[in-house]
Amino acid sequence: MALFDHFKKKEKNISGGNGTDAASLSGLIDFHPFDTDLPSRVRAFVQEYQNRVPEPKPCGRDEFIALLSGIAALRKTPGIPGPDQIPFTALPKCGSPEDEASCREHLERVFGITDKTSLLDFCQHEILCNRQYMDFAAFWEGRPPFGLEELNEQALEFFKTARDFSAQFYPIIGRRGYLAWDISECMGHLRNAYACGLISREDFDDLTAHWIDQTHVFNSWVEFAASLLCGELYWDFRHGTKLPELHKGLDLYLKLTSILLDSDTAWGSGMWYAPPHNGKS
Repeated sequence: MALFDHFKKKEKNISGGNGTDAASLSGLIDFHPFDTDLPSRVRAFVQEYQNRVPEPKPCGRDEFIALLSGIAALRKTPGIPGPDQIPFTALPKCGSPEDEASCREHLERVFGITDKTSLLDFCQHEILCNRQYMDFAAFWEGRPPFGLEELNEQALEFFKTARDFSAQFYPIIGRRGYLAWDISECMGHLRNAYACGLISREDFDDLTAHWIDQTHVFNSWVEFAASLLCGELYWDFRHGTKLPELHKGLDLYLKLTSILLDSDTAWGSGMWYAPPHNGKS
């Protein structure tokens, strides 16, 4: 894993952050975070916004889905109206058959998404990061889900490297992990697929229900943003990105999340969805 050899390890002086407390870190096992300044940048960002978290406001299910896919709304996707044309709380639809075709061509060319099955396959294999983080956390917390002896030499080397890279974010995000990254990115692709008619409204509602259920671990958009930022850094790392390129990726996502948190029509509004009492999302 020579690609990451230049990262240093930090054995001590890990202070608690937004996701956990310092006392709970002392009992962790085989916890050897990489020593980079990435967590300090995320922590400073979180602290800046934590001091001005707005009072929560109720919103509808579709509004919440649109807000969860706010990062996707800030990206330019062919055939889909941007935030300068529709509010962050609205689910977009392509305005013409030509726009639908343009969006579908983009999804196929860039992501290989052509239907519901390929959409789910792409999200499963290319997007999801939190299941790996939860494996790491299980080892740190002394409840390993499998034995390291089950891994071959190459897999073991990567597992340990990825585990120690992720450890630096544990004081910030705790057991919320990279969940917001998974939610944001998957919701964004579902949003775009629905906008161009690649999936039906019924499929869209079924697939988004899972991610809405997962949001119960977050108490604010600031917590969501912290998880998303750390997840983005891990996703870049997992794909071989090195310093200082990791900082460039973080620069972009700090800008995007700032736009959403600063807007009183987006995350800065405090709007949050509470599912009905029957438990259905």
